[in-house]
Amino acid sequence: MKHITKNHSCYSIFYFLYSIFHKKRGFVLLDILISIAIISIVFITIVSIGTMSLNISSLITNTNQADSLIKEEIESLRSFRDGTDWFVNGLGTVNKGINNPYHIFLDTSSNPNKWNLAQGTETTGIFTRQIVFDNVSRDPATNNIEDNYNQSHNDPDTIKVTVTVAWPNKTSKVIMYLTNWHE
Repeated sequence: MKHITKNHSCYSIFYFLYSIFHKKRGFVLLDILISIAIISIVFITIVSIGTMSLNISSLITNTNQADSLIKEEIESLRSFRDGTDWFVNGLGTVNKGINNPYHIFLDTSSNPNKWNLAQGTETTGIFTRQIVFDNVSRDPATNNIEDNYNQSHNDPDTIKVTVTVAWPNKTSKVIMYLTNWHE
């Protein structure tokens, strides 16, 4: 009887371990699946955040470069205005309107170097920049610039300048007014 009890108790232990192992295996498998799901979600989140960070960083870099290109164009244009005669070879002689874009370039063939205007757009890397000139009219009563151009109130000593820098899916634009301050 003792022998049967030993075997029975041995059998009970093995059966108990066997049942625990098989029950545990189901739980272990479930634990593994839950762990894999959590790790996958965390990994996908980290990759998404990384990708979003790279896209934002690229957008900020391109926007900063576009702003620099606009500032360079504006400062060069002011230098051009200051180094020319408004009505002889300066801003008073340019063609106006969106269909007449210009860009500014440094003429190194002259001594000293000077800024000049050329018709058309300029491409620098992924950026395309242009300057568009428009006539300006002033209200005769206030001498303020009118929102809409009125030919009968034309101000020949002021010009509206729109500097545009475009790159894939984005555009930056600055509008300013330059005057013939020599007059």
